[in-house]
Order: sequence, then structure tokens, then C-alpha cells
Amino acid sequence: MCTDLPGVAEYVTCRPDDLTAAGEAIRIRGIRGSEVFMADLKTRTLPLADDEEERAELLARLRAAKTRRIHASYWAAPTAFVGNVGFGELVGRFAGLEQLREYFGDLTGEHMFSRWRDEYALARDLGADAYVFHLIDYMPVDGAWEFTVDRRVVLDAMIVLVQRFLRVLDDHGLVDEDSPIIELENAGWGLEFGAQTADDFAEVLARVYDRTGRLRIGWDLNHLLHATGTSGGRGAFLLPEAELTPSMREIEEQADGDIEVLSAMWIRRNVLDARLVDRVSAIHLSDCTPKDFEYFRNGVLDEAYAVEGGREAQQEEGLRIVLDHYDNHVPLGDGVLGGSDVRDMLASIAERHELMLLHELKNSSDVWAELDRQRAGLLGSG
Repeated sequence: MCTDLPGVAEYVTCRPDDLTAAGEAIRIRGIRGSEVFMADLKTRTLPLADDEEERAELLARLRAAKTRRIHASYWAAPTAFVGNVGFGELVGRFAGLEQLREYFGDLTGEHMFSRWRDEYALARDLGADAYVFHLIDYMPVDGAWEFTVDRRVVLDAMIVLVQRFLRVLDDHGLVDEDSPIIELENAGWGLEFGAQTADDFAEVLARVYDRTGRLRIGWDLNHLLHATGTSGGRGAFLLPEAELTPSMREIEEQADGDIEVLSAMWIRRNVLDARLVDRVSAIHLSDCTPKDFEYFRNGVLDEAYAVEGGREAQQEEGLRIVLDHYDNHVPLGDGVLGGSDVRDMLASIAERHELMLLHELKNSSDVWAELDRQRAGLLGSG
């Protein structure tokens, strides 16, 4: 437990290069454990382990790194691939079935669900606290393809995805009241559709049959902040008109152009929603630098940043803009968030139930230094 935040257990995201040092680094900081992306450890198109020996080695490596949270592998375009909404368009964008098979591992989705099943079974054997499952739809090449499916349809597909996953786990006897929490992580904005707001999650939890009550919500604050930025020097939601909700318009009016106030109000409006606050298992903490331009509209990169060349060049430029302006996951204080605002929000939830705080600093070149800086900013000692 973090002694300055009663009821809050801390974790840190670790990439493969961080795992060797993780055990000792976590011990000396007195935090609970690490979170690991499964796709970092084994290519997602392959089985998680080829045999029991490889699986045992993986478990030993994770235990040594004090891994307590497992992040699921994920793929682009699940609405089309699993939900069969616009599947023909997806085949065209991949230039044929063989490229589609290469990306997803098969053409049926069976590999995807078996990989998730095996990851969850590993998390269970590890004694992990949570298995993080994305409710996200995005395109394989950032900015190259327009979203042609309405957000409403994507959310319906996400509900189908979660229900099928739970049924697979039940079919293999893997989920019960003591198995790891299944933490549904929110999608970002601009480049993604999925479960993005409190209203979205309220619908997911209402419509999915969750026999053992293991579904929870993990709010990624950086992903919420993808929607925000500045326009003419004033804080605003940088989204197409059709995506601006009455709640967003109300927040813009009340914030009166202050990007930090707008960001704090937006986060609290979702994270502390009365319908869901008792289903929040974790806050994924990192900041987001304010952008002053809507780089992506309905999934497509603005023509001012058009890239000459083929798919590889588009992919490289799209990813650069994403990491610079959206999914940058900078430490608290390097963007628009204030330490006291975040601390108060965490305390509000922790007064109701125990909460996990994941320091989501996956892009850091030195995750331990950035972790120390973020903790200092959160606790008001730096």
C-alpha cells in the first residue's frame, strides 16, 4: 500500500527491458507489483507458450518481476473481424485474406480468443490481481483509414466481444469469484472507438452477463485526455461535431477556456460517475500534453500531415503523431493534470473500496526515474 494514500495499491507498467530490474525496484519503493503486456513477451499471432516448460519459464520470469497485473494482447478492427460488421471492407484494406490471416493468426477469431484464454489462465496461476482487457476498436495503420462504422455499432460489438470472452473462460472453468478481476480499459479518442465514457461503460455492464461478478473498469486518464486540447488558446474538446456530447458542451462552458479545469472536470465526470464508481478497480495514471490541433478526424490524418509513399511510410508518420500528441503517457505534471486533483479523486474512490493505481508510464526511457517523479508529484513532495 502507498502509505500516503490509504486504500490505494500501486503498480507500474514494465516493458521487457524493465523486467530484470523490476523485482528489486518494486521492493525498495514499497509498491505492490508490475503490469506486463503479454504481446511484449510473446508475439500475439503465436500461442502464449509452446509447451509446459516454456509456460513455467514465463511464470517464473513474471514472479521474479513481481508481476501482479497482466495486460491482454489486442488487435485492431475487432468490430469488423469478430463482429462481422464491414468484414469485406476490412479484407480490402488488408489487400486480401492472406494478409488478414497473417495479422490475426487465423480467419475465424478462434486464435484471438484462445490466446486471451491462455493469458487469463496464466494470470490465474500467477495469482494476479487483474487481467486488463481493452474495449477498443482502431485501425491497423494510424490515420490511413476512415471509420465507416458508427460508434453505436462499435459499442454493440464490444459488448459481444466481452460476452464471448466470458463464455470461453466459463467453458474452460477458468473464472470464479476468486480469479483475477477482468478490468475493462477505456478506449481513447480521435483514433479509436469503443467504450470511452461513463455512459458507454454503464451500458456494457448492464448488458453483459457476468456470472461471477469479475468485470470491473480501469480508467486510463491519458486516454480520456485524447479528447481534449486547445483551440485559439482556449481549452476545448478537439473532436468532430457529431462526437461532442451535451456533457462535453457543458464542461466547455463551465471551464471558460481553462484547459486544466476542463481536463479535471472531464475526468471526474467519468471516473466518479455515481452509477459506476463502485465498479472502478483501477486508475491508470499518466498525463497528456495538450495539443492545439485535431490531427485525426474520424480516424483519418489531417491532409496537412499527408504522407507521400506507401503503407510503411504512413504507418511510421501516424505512429509518430500518436506518440507525440495522444498516447504519450507522460508523467503527472508534464501535461494538464494537477497532483492535488488526482489525489483527491483517488481518495474519493478509496474511501468506498480498495483501489489499484497503475503508473502507466510505458513510453518512458527510464521508467523508474519517471515513476519516482510521478509519485512525488502525486504526493506533493516534488
